[in-house]
Amino acid sequence: MILECARRGSLGGAAAALNMTQPAVTRMLKRLEESYGVALFHRTTRGVEPTVFGEALLPYAKLIVSEIGNADDVIRQMRGASRGVVRIGGVGSVVGGFVMAAVGMMREEHPEVQFSVVEDLEDRVLDALKDGRIDIAISPEPYIDDEITLATPEPMHDLVAVFCRAGHPVLDRPELTLLDAARLDWVLPPDATPTVREWQRRFHARSIDPKAPVVVSRSVQVVKSAVLAGDLLCWMPLPLMRSEMERGEIAQVCAPELEWRRTFRIYRRKKGLLTPSAAILIDRLRRTSEAWSHEVR
Repeated sequence: MILECARRGSLGGAAAALNMTQPAVTRMLKRLEESYGVALFHRTTRGVEPTVFGEALLPYAKLIVSEIGNADDVIRQMRGASRGVVRIGGVGSVVGGFVMAAVGMMREEHPEVQFSVVEDLEDRVLDALKDGRIDIAISPEPYIDDEITLATPEPMHDLVAVFCRAGHPVLDRPELTLLDAARLDWVLPPDATPTVREWQRRFHARSIDPKAPVVVSRSVQVVKSAVLAGDLLCWMPLPLMRSEMERGEIAQVCAPELEWRRTFRIYRRKKGLLTPSAAILIDRLRRTSEAWSHEVR
């Protein structure tokens, strides 16, 4: 009820959304405020606005609604009335690699499950996990927050390396050094992304100033297209390039100084229980990590 009051900005709007009468919503809000001993909403001529106490309560209300939805989903799965939904989020390089590989593995045994996948920036993925929009988050950056915890203690790994189009002249070299790499043309994500910060750190640690990238994009597909269209190099996780490598379109460049064994972890909310489908997906993520770890050692 308080969520609808905040969303609609009026008791009448909340009542309509909840299919209730306005007096009933008013009574419910009054009882709730009396139980807390504080006003949760300011009454104005334009409607209602959350007080500081109301704002503090809203995240918990969102979490309660989310957990009720999870509980309903669990019961439906147990009764066979629902195929189950797993909600998972991460940055693009993680979603396109580990997550989709694990989803493919899980679908072989559980084709009835639906997957809701959120791709976003690190901070937005964390917010989505905390307020219940997703149940699992995967991040290469450590999440330190009182509301979340590790879903599994084992870290996962992948390999970030240099790639180019098949037939690129750089493949004729036995090895690409940092100094040589600094003189070549690149397509990279924006500077603020963790992957590019690590790329830059490799050069700056050796007092080398690389050329600015020719193309900058967050889109994995744009990066791949730029590599395939010309002589640009990219620095990407191996799992994201596997399909093009298997088709012979893209090749990995031998550049030991630009190989990064990246570590990331799976997170969940501390409060509430995972649905059976979410627990199964976490297991498949662990299996995928174990299989791919042999490739990056």
